[in-house]
Amino acid sequence: MSDLLTLAGVGRKSANVILLEVYGIANGVAVDTHAKRISNLMGFSSQKEPEKIEQDLIKILPHDLLKDVNHLFVWHGRNTCVARNPKCDVCTVKEFCKSFKNK
Repeated sequence: MSDLLTLAGVGRKSANVILLEVYGIANGVAVDTHAKRISNLMGFSSQKEPEKIEQDLIKILPHDLLKDVNHLFVWHGRNTCVARNPKCDVCTVKEFCKSFKNK
């Protein structure tokens, strides 16, 4: 991670993706727009900065799920919890969603 972060244009999100996809190392979460939005909606984090959201997720997720969680956020964010028109009526995890419970 520290070596990747010294490269121009590489932040934590990109470094986490490179570590996972190239080296099979999952020590963090690539917090993209989907991970940020869903983490906030579900109540996993109340933070706005990706680095702080990543730290919140690392605290609550089992280490063995770190390799899959970003892909799950992307899939869920593209297909169900879409930004402009979330499909809460067909969401399979709505009973765990803080935003859905507060509607």
